[in-house]
Amino acid sequence: MSLSVVALVACGGDDPPGGSDKGGSGGGTAAGTGGSGGTSGGTGGASSGAGGTLPNGGGAGTTGGSAGTKGGSAGAVNTGGMAGGGMSGSAGAAAGSGPGGGMGGEGAGAAGMAGMAGASGGSGLHGGASGKYVCTPGATYGNPLTGMGSVGQIGPPTQGTPNFFAFVEGPVWIASQSKLYFSDNAGSPERIWVVSPGGMPSVFLEKSGSNGMALDSDDKLVVADQAAKNITRVDPTAASPSASLIVAAGCKPNDVIVRSDGNIYWSAPQESGTGFYRMAPNKMVTGPRTDTAAPNGIVLSPDENTLYVGDVQNKKIIKVAVDADGALAATAMPFASTMNGTVDGMCVDCAGNVYAGTSNGVEVYSPDGTMIGTVPTGESSNCTFGGADRKTLYVTSRAVLKTVTLAVPGLPD
Repeated sequence: MSLSVVALVACGGDDPPGGSDKGGSGGGTAAGTGGSGGTSGGTGGASSGAGGTLPNGGGAGTTGGSAGTKGGSAGAVNTGGMAGGGMSGSAGAAAGSGPGGGMGGEGAGAAGMAGMAGASGGSGLHGGASGKYVCTPGATYGNPLTGMGSVGQIGPPTQGTPNFFAFVEGPVWIASQSKLYFSDNAGSPERIWVVSPGGMPSVFLEKSGSNGMALDSDDKLVVADQAAKNITRVDPTAASPSASLIVAAGCKPNDVIVRSDGNIYWSAPQESGTGFYRMAPNKMVTGPRTDTAAPNGIVLSPDENTLYVGDVQNKKIIKVAVDADGALAATAMPFASTMNGTVDGMCVDCAGNVYAGTSNGVEVYSPDGTMIGTVPTGESSNCTFGGADRKTLYVTSRAVLKTVTLAVPGLPD
C-alpha cells in the first residue's frame, strides 16, 4: 500500500476553536422541523440554544452569548437529528457561535472575535443539500426488495441531436430541482444529461469529460473528468454551465463521492495512478491507496464512517473506516464478494445497505456484507436514489437509464 501527498488545492477549512459554554436546548416536537433554539444568550453564552431533535433539526440560537468570556455553542448534533446550525454571533466580549452545519462546530469563544462557522464535520449524511433530510433518525427498515416495483426505462430523446446514449454513468438526484443528472462517458464528446421524472432527457453540458458524479453540500455537481484527468465542479443552476477545477487528479478518475464536511474521495481503476484517493478540506490530497487491484465504485455509509470501494477486477468490495476528520484507516477490510462481474458504481440506502452495479443487475448487501438479493436491471454501471420519497432507484445500464421503486429510501449521492 502506498500513501503519499500528491497535490494542494483551494477548498474547505477546519473547525474554529470552540467555546466551552453550551447553550440551552430548544428541541423540536413536530415531525419534519425541529424547534428553534433560544434567541438570546445568557451569561457566558448559556442560552444560545441547541437544535431540535427531529430529522430536520432545529435552528440554533440566533445570537451568541452577550456577556462573559465565551460564546454560545453552535447548533450541536441533536439526539437522533442533524446539526441545527445557528446564525453568526456578534462580535464583542463574548463571541457567538457560527452557522454550524458541522458536527457540533463551536463558536470562537474569544474576546472581541466575531462568531465563526463550524466548517468541517458534516451533517452526517452526504448527498447534497437534501441529504440530511432523507433518512429518519432512529427509523428501522425491512428488506428493501420487498414489494419491489417493475423495472422501467428512460431512453434518449427521439428527436434532435444527439438522439442516443453511448454508455451512461454517474447518476445523481438533485431534490431542489426534482431532476436527475447523469453522464454519457462514451459519447463524442462526453456530456452530462438531465431529466425530470416523466420528461425527456436533454443535454445539460457538452464536453464534460465526465464519468462518475456526486453532489456537494451546496448541490453542485462534483465530476470525475476522465478526459482531462481532473475533479471538477459544475453549477446545475447556471444559465451557461461550465466546469471549474477542484483538483488536477493526476490520474483518470472514475467514480467520486463527497462527504458532507467537504472531504472528496475518488477511484482510478486504470492507467497510471491506479488506486483511490482522498482530498481533505485542508486542501491536501493523499493517494493512491492500492488496497484494490482496480477500484471503481466508491460510496460512503449513511453515517459517513465507512468508505466502500469496489474492485472491478476481483469482484470484491472492501470497506475502510473513516475518522471524524475524514481520514482513512490504514487497513482496509473485506466487505463482500459479488455474484456477478464488474462491481461498477455503487449507492447506499438509509438502512446502510450497499447497492453494487454488476454485469447482471444491482446486487444489494446488508451493512454486515450479507447478500440480500439482486435488482434485475441487467448490466448496470451505477445507481442512485431519487424521487419525492427517495425510493426510486435510478440505474445507468449501457444505453438506457432504468428505474425501479424499492421499499427503503436512499441517498441521492
